Amino acid sequence: MTRLCTTIVALLCVLTLGATQPPRGKTANGFPQTVRVRLWYLHPPASLKVQAEAGHAKVARCASCPESGFMALPLRASGSQVQVESDKSAAELSLSGAYTLAAPNSPPLKADFPVTIRSSDGTLLVIATMPMDEYIAGVLAGETGNFKSEETLKAMAVTARTYAMHFGARHALEGFDFCDSTHCQNLRLADVTPRLRKIVAATSGEVLWYDGEPAATYYHANCGGMTEDGRFILGNDEQRAPYLKQHSDSYCIRAGGNQWRSEVTRDQLQRALAAEGINVAGHLRNVSIVQRTPSGRVEFLSVTGNRVISVPGLTFRFAIGRNVGWDRLKSNWYNVRVEGDRVVFHGRGSGHGVGLCQIGAEEMGESGRTYREILSYYYPGTHLGASAQGIPWQQLSSEDVVLFTTRPERDRSLLPLVEGIIHEAEESTRLLYNGPTKIKVYSTVATFRDATGEPGWVAASTRGDTVRLQPTDVLRDAGILDNTLRHELLHMLIESHAKPGTPLWFREGLVLYLSQPQKSVASNQFSSDSALNQALLSPSSEAEMRRAYVEAQARVARLVEQSGRDTVITWLQEGLPPAASK
Repeated sequence: MTRLCTTIVALLCVLTLGATQPPRGKTANGFPQTVRVRLWYLHPPASLKVQAEAGHAKVARCASCPESGFMALPLRASGSQVQVESDKSAAELSLSGAYTLAAPNSPPLKADFPVTIRSSDGTLLVIATMPMDEYIAGVLAGETGNFKSEETLKAMAVTARTYAMHFGARHALEGFDFCDSTHCQNLRLADVTPRLRKIVAATSGEVLWYDGEPAATYYHANCGGMTEDGRFILGNDEQRAPYLKQHSDSYCIRAGGNQWRSEVTRDQLQRALAAEGINVAGHLRNVSIVQRTPSGRVEFLSVTGNRVISVPGLTFRFAIGRNVGWDRLKSNWYNVRVEGDRVVFHGRGSGHGVGLCQIGAEEMGESGRTYREILSYYYPGTHLGASAQGIPWQQLSSEDVVLFTTRPERDRSLLPLVEGIIHEAEESTRLLYNGPTKIKVYSTVATFRDATGEPGWVAASTRGDTVRLQPTDVLRDAGILDNTLRHELLHMLIESHAKPGTPLWFREGLVLYLSQPQKSVASNQFSSDSALNQALLSPSSEAEMRRAYVEAQARVARLVEQSGRDTVITWLQEGLPPAASK
């Protein structure tokens, strides 16, 4: 069972499922089972052709509209509306089933996952909700080229999955998790093969961990024989990553150093820098390297016009890549000189050089190394597994509680608090807990979020007999520590005694009622039990979530008023009578 409690709603909790089934959209380790991906992110199409075989696909023209079958849908953007055929339009379309999406100048994309389509500024915004494993297979298709070694592909599957877990909902404020470009990871769904799906399935759920969090598994094409230290590309909001350390790579050297030469004109370079906010006064006259990192890569350059300005190496490369072409400056390991009207580069390697070197990893796989050995070579000190690894837990115990924490002095007071809540719940319900309750308290919000796969606004997540908490001082400061624990522990008790098939709204509403008994209020905002269960399971908005919990609690309060508290608790174990449902 997985339970989620949030610090941003008074009702506290978001959803509950049965003891053996994780919530929809989550894997057993708490990570997303599905991800939302914006397709054609860099070049959104103005039109799409959607085709399907008869009876294989459906479309809905609004969130509450009924679905209808289709075989062909010509779509185009028209202001804020999606023009359907010639005389119909909609603010949003939802596609389901199996169908093919065809955008101009792009290969057709076969899809069997839900897609929503909106319009903005004359282009279509296409967001697919796809299985995580299909996303990783698409990343392998986009990032691994013609790799032959299956062990290397397995290593890349773990690397790509961990990267996705670490960087999480990078585009969350835009309404999706990942884009399909190299800004996130290069996704080529049209090129996914059965072989790639098999590779992903062989490593399904496996993640690289460091200090209990998914590692920042940067990777690149070719390190040129020496990887770069991660501190030269990690942002200020990144934790320390000693597993991204500089080291020589004999496998990359064995495969060839990837020497390259390229050039840009002085005018191209000056315009590229200006596009990134770096204005060279007068005419650009000279470029020279001022400082290199210990690996030999460029850290700072000086650019001379009417005066000399300093430019970071990463900024310099991004300016050329974004505005001239990424083929012009393949890495930050190069020499530079001005020859007449041209700026000439001689370099080696491809990419930033941090983390896994793909050409070296392929050489390792071809020479018989396993994917575990490849991952250990490029990310030393990380731990491979399907659940959080590397957290230095310390254990405290009482009669009914086992507490895991990294700060025992801070969290010792939880033992009597949890003991009291357990005894109170058993007395009020006449139900008993099945053995000791385990509590895990994470040291930081980020550790909790990344170890459980939950967003930062979720206060607690329960799996089986273990409640996983954000730091206790965070919850105390928010004034919700006691209520969060009470709610989670009540859910644990209710779920352990619920008869299989007991409706979600009844279980959720019963916990809410037991947490804070109150009189029933008039509430009838959902057309059916299934609609209410769906809103509890996967709310479309925070507002819908609030309405669903108000409704569930009101229904149970009404049942208690009509039949009595003891009878309602008996229904939990014996089954809800038909007359009790709406």
